[in-house]
Amino acid sequence: MKHNLNSNQKKLQQMIRDQSLTLTDEELFLSSAYQKYQTSMAKAATSRYRQGLQVLLEWDASESAGVACTDNNKIHINAANRITQSFPSRILRSESISGLNGHETGHLLYTDFTTLALYLKSISKGSFYPEPPTLSSPQYQQNLDEITELMEVKSQAGCMTLEKCAAHISNILEDIYIEGCVCEAYPGTFKLGIELNNLRMAEQMPSIQQQIDEGYEDFSIMVNLILQYCRTGAINNLSGYTGPYLDILEDCIPVIDNSLYSDDVKERYRASNYLLIFLWEYIKPLVKDMEERLKSKGKEKAGSLLDSLLGGQIQGGSPLPSDQDTEDSGQEDGKGTQEATPPQMSADNRQNLMRHAQDVVKEEGNRIALAKTTAILEGSNPGITYNHQYLGSGYEKSADDLFRILNEVAEEKAEIQYQQELTEELQKAANDIHYGDAHAGIHVTVNRIAYVTEDIIRQYQAIAPPLLKASKRLQATIAPLLREESEGGKMKNLLFGKRLDTRSLYHEDGTFFMRIRLPDEEAKMAVAVLIDESGSMSSRDRITHARKTAIVLYNFCRGLGIPIEIYGHSTGYGVELYSYASFDSVNDTDCYRLMDMSARGGNRDGAALRFTAERLVKRPEKRKLLIIISDG
Repeated sequence: MKHNLNSNQKKLQQMIRDQSLTLTDEELFLSSAYQKYQTSMAKAATSRYRQGLQVLLEWDASESAGVACTDNNKIHINAANRITQSFPSRILRSESISGLNGHETGHLLYTDFTTLALYLKSISKGSFYPEPPTLSSPQYQQNLDEITELMEVKSQAGCMTLEKCAAHISNILEDIYIEGCVCEAYPGTFKLGIELNNLRMAEQMPSIQQQIDEGYEDFSIMVNLILQYCRTGAINNLSGYTGPYLDILEDCIPVIDNSLYSDDVKERYRASNYLLIFLWEYIKPLVKDMEERLKSKGKEKAGSLLDSLLGGQIQGGSPLPSDQDTEDSGQEDGKGTQEATPPQMSADNRQNLMRHAQDVVKEEGNRIALAKTTAILEGSNPGITYNHQYLGSGYEKSADDLFRILNEVAEEKAEIQYQQELTEELQKAANDIHYGDAHAGIHVTVNRIAYVTEDIIRQYQAIAPPLLKASKRLQATIAPLLREESEGGKMKNLLFGKRLDTRSLYHEDGTFFMRIRLPDEEAKMAVAVLIDESGSMSSRDRITHARKTAIVLYNFCRGLGIPIEIYGHSTGYGVELYSYASFDSVNDTDCYRLMDMSARGGNRDGAALRFTAERLVKRPEKRKLLIIISDG
């Protein structure tokens, strides 16, 4: 029995190793263990302010698939998104997912959703929020006058377009603000993941010339430049473009820098208003297109088309929760749960963060360096230097976490595979048994749960403690006898025997003899339990008491090293056997399977007895005990 158990354990360990080598990203990242890992990080950051937050990972590799979003109750992350999947190693891909988790957690902690809704609603109704902007320079005064006139006449096309454009701009500023807060508050896994994602998004951003060649809207090109500058302090200008886009970006930079790290949300909306004015010449063509679409498509369709156009060209803007979602979440006034002031960060500092991320990526594989646009940012020490001594904040711990989760998932898959193979072996054994004429033509099906769920474990843990106490008391009574039998020793004070114990000659009752028993390591007993699961067992809680008895017997036998097998039997189209505990199990999860025991259909006792007896008779133990639990 011991040899058989060891061989089964070795087989399971080999399965685990095989599964860890063949496990795909989809299987790992969508596993319950990995989702629990991400959920635990989000809960740790938000538990003081909200309950029940859950991180859900999905797998959608289509080009139009989103990246991540939150509805205020759950964080949804697409693990197959192009940013995450572009990293060269699984560790970095996991860090990327953690960064997306940190980003969405930041929205839940720091974004004021009510004020966001008020800002966008004000623009859609033809007014600026928090107040109309005033320009100190006459350069863009005409743009402001045209926007003001458009708002005063309540132009539907103009207000709708401005609202859509303002949503993209304000979203960028809000993203950078909340990421700064998260990186300051959680400088480990969240920070590293956010930096890696920002680096990769900057690298994947098309160059200015490429965007022009591909027919991007002027407004989309400008917003992409703003996004690059906000995230990395640089832009992708590999083609050496010089032109009006860079001129306008230079005018936008002071407004952006003054708003990114203010703890007053109104400052970011004021900045968004100024950026709308600076970019008005690029917004006007969108307004004209909207006028045509409103005439031919209607309001809803026209708005959807503009969303689709800008969403397909503007890179990496994660959608914020809607105002309605905020109301449903129960958050007071729809506001974020914390106020925080992220560290003031210049463009040079943002580039330093990107270099930190580059150091981590360099450890995992080579990548194309990001070009620096000196026309926007001036410095006395241009270029990139790799710090080969850099270890990364929290990077090693994250790798350990991933390897731990990888092993858990591999164990889970290997356990399922092992249980499926065990079920097949039991079914083959059932098919090979001759059940006699009384059961001719009757098929026997062996059922066994391959994967023990958390719900089953919780059910077991709720009822097991008093039953296990009873088992421990029984074990304490029997264990010394079994130990004495296995270890050997002297049996004294016997009435009969071949060896005289001279020290006992004074006994008046004649117990003068002794016997020396040699150690016996051979297993003495195997136990099989067969439980009636017919419908009548539901009466008077019979099946409940049978389940309790099975739990005590299983724990008693396992605690004393006695092989035990437990089956339930009922009928469907044929004989249905339910394998709860098996002689060939290699771990203690069989106890949880006992919770599946229930009163079902009819019963064919003879076939079930024959199967269980055949299993038991093949055991090498000298004594074989078959226990039947039935209502008659």
